[in-house]
Amino acid sequence: MSKRNIAWVGVAALFGASLLASFAEARPRVSNDGWEDLGCVSVSRRADRDTISVGRREGTFKAIKLKAIGHDIDVLDLKVIYGNGEPDDIQVRTLMRENTETRAIDLKGRERFIKDIVIASKKDRGGKLFGGRGRAKLCAFGLQNRDRRGDGPRGEGPRGDGPRGDGPRGGGKWVELGCQKVGFLVDRDVIRVGRKEGRFRAIRLDVSGNDVFFNDVRVVYGNGSPDDIPVRAEIRQGRSSGPLDLKGRDRAIDRIEMVYRSKPNFQGTARVCVSGLD
Repeated sequence: MSKRNIAWVGVAALFGASLLASFAEARPRVSNDGWEDLGCVSVSRRADRDTISVGRREGTFKAIKLKAIGHDIDVLDLKVIYGNGEPDDIQVRTLMRENTETRAIDLKGRERFIKDIVIASKKDRGGKLFGGRGRAKLCAFGLQNRDRRGDGPRGEGPRGDGPRGDGPRGGGKWVELGCQKVGFLVDRDVIRVGRKEGRFRAIRLDVSGNDVFFNDVRVVYGNGSPDDIPVRAEIRQGRSSGPLDLKGRDRAIDRIEMVYRSKPNFQGTARVCVSGLD
C-alpha cells in the first residue's frame, strides 16, 4: 500500500472514530435505575435564572431530581414547562450541599413531555470550608417509567395512582405529628405518632428558629418495619424538606427518629416539626 493510501486510511479511521464518539455523546445518558441526564446549568454567586431545554425527543417522564456539583447551591425556584406549554411550579426551595441530590419530585399528572426546566439558583455564600471557589453546576435528571406493572422507584408512587407527595396533586391534607427542639450538638430525637393518628403516604420536615442539618431520618411503621429516608441535607429556618414519600402505600406510623444538629450561631433555638400527608 502506498504512503498516500495509508494516509487516507488514517484519515478515514480518525473520521470514523470521531463520528462514533459524537454518536455516543448524542445518546441519552440513562442510569440503570432509569434516571436520564437532561442537562446542567452553571451557577454563579449572583442569583440567576437558567433554562434546561429538554424537548419531546427525550420522551415522557414521571419525576425529576436535581444534583449539585462542585459547590453548595441555593435553589431558589424550580419550574417545569410541559410539552403543551403548561407550567408547573415545584416547591423545592432549599440549600443543596455539594454532590447531593434532591428526592424524586413527582410531575403533575401522569407521564409528561417536558419542554423546559427553569431553575433560579446561586452559589451558597458559605460555600466550601476553604474559600468555596469551585465551579458550580446544577444538573437535572428525569425518570421514565420502564416497568408499568407495579410500583416505581421511591418517590413516584404506584402506576395509576397519580402523583404522590403534596396535597394539591395527590389530595389529602397535612397533619402536624409533633415537634422537637434542636441543639448545637448532634442529637437523636423521637416523635411518637401511633396508629390513632391514622395512615400517611408522605411526611414533611418544617424548620424554624435556626438552620438544621439532618444526618438521618427514619420512619418506623406500625408493624415495626423501618424506612430510612434519604434526606441528609441542611434545611434553613422558615423552609421545609418538601414531601417525602413513604415506602409502599398509605402506612400507619409508630414513630419518627431523627439525627440532626442546628447551626452554631446566635439566631435562636431551632425547632423541627414533622407533618404527615393523609
